[in-house]
Amino acid sequence: MNRFFCLALFCLLPVFCFAHSGKARFHIVVDTDGAADDLRALCMLLGNREAEILAVTTSDGACTPARSAAAVSGLLRTLYHEGIPVGCGRPTCTTPPPWRAMSEQIDWGGPAAVAEWPDAPELLAATIENEEEPIVVLALGALTNIDDLLAARPALKHRIARIVWYNDCDRPLESANYGADPEAARRVLACGIPIAVVSQAPGSPIRISPAWLDSVACVPTPYARRIAATHRRPPLSRSIARRHLRAWDDLAVLYLFAPERFEHRPLTPDVTACTPHDLDETAFCTATLALLRGKPDAESRVFYGFPLDPACYAEDVRPALEQALALHGPSEWRAAVLTNELHGHLGIYATIGVKMGIRAREYFDIGVDDIEATTYAGHRPPVSCMNDGLQVGTGATVGHGLLRVAECDAPRPEAQFRFKNRTIRLRLKPEYATRIRRDVERGIRLHGADTEPYWQYIRALALRYWVEFDRHEIFELTE
Repeated sequence: MNRFFCLALFCLLPVFCFAHSGKARFHIVVDTDGAADDLRALCMLLGNREAEILAVTTSDGACTPARSAAAVSGLLRTLYHEGIPVGCGRPTCTTPPPWRAMSEQIDWGGPAAVAEWPDAPELLAATIENEEEPIVVLALGALTNIDDLLAARPALKHRIARIVWYNDCDRPLESANYGADPEAARRVLACGIPIAVVSQAPGSPIRISPAWLDSVACVPTPYARRIAATHRRPPLSRSIARRHLRAWDDLAVLYLFAPERFEHRPLTPDVTACTPHDLDETAFCTATLALLRGKPDAESRVFYGFPLDPACYAEDVRPALEQALALHGPSEWRAAVLTNELHGHLGIYATIGVKMGIRAREYFDIGVDDIEATTYAGHRPPVSCMNDGLQVGTGATVGHGLLRVAECDAPRPEAQFRFKNRTIRLRLKPEYATRIRRDVERGIRLHGADTEPYWQYIRALALRYWVEFDRHEIFELTE
């Protein structure tokens, strides 16, 4: 029996236990003050398909709102999630915390794409109004932006399912996040929205240790690598060496995914104090690594995970497996494998479509089946083969009514993607289209069109492009 079929049959066995809709469990707005623990919290969320970050806003605290907005924007750009909007809050004119100088030295990953950002309360209002799912606000700093939002648009509080606020202790007057804007905190805590106030367990701090950092560095994702790189350089490396750096805002993310690991103590009818009750440094390490790895079936509906054993693949595909995974990640590999099976042969433009679809999803940081696409690749091969890759890469299929093939006089490798009232357009850069055309023409000259040697030549080309073409380099992206 075919080995791939056996493995696929085995993978089907646990599907009844792990089946899911594919949609994110949490639709989140993150408010941050730009501290190191906020970077860790964001990376844990960005790499996890169960969480959809709708927007990030910045408040005064560890950094100024503008400095935090630049840091977050740089991080999102480095991770190719430029489509997540960033809003900048207002300074509260409170005394800066002692750790601001250190926080402003932290390298979040790169320069910001812009120098100005939307007003945070306005971005919050637009985000909440445009979202159909219940919204969770993950507050990792002062509550200024939420207070400003509720003051300007009080009716929107009914669209917020809950607020998860990290506050360092459940006696707010003693915490830095409360102290950054006490009046805003008092008003928000009394507004009637369910609020979980997450803090460390008294007397049992969880430290960010070199061993934890080594474990994170072994997780093969850009989010884990970002955390490791940032924390292995000054100033954070010095804080870790002094055993000063602790899990603070990270705990708010862990609470979101595993509230059962926290003790719940009501403070008011709407506010609950939440402290870890079985979370030592070992358990913290295990939990955070699991979040960074994500669920193995996050994009699958039949498989639990996806086969990565070289023995499952054709002999000429095996050498590409390790390289493609290392360069482009498992999501692109999975979509390319499925596309080429659907397509009937290893196709060049089918693979281009995969890379384009994955890049569009990456831009918005969303899972499959969440995006609308209009393709300008037409109905005639070879360019129209791109449409097969787009469907698998995005989940925007003809059957779901999410993919439309535009009628155009000059078909081209280009598509438009729409997600929650935001639109981008991706087009294969001319130099890559020219290279493909010349390589294909050479194959026709050598072997003739539609001959067996020709299709073997095309297969080898497709495998080479699969590995060599970087989805972050081959497309022109227009917002």
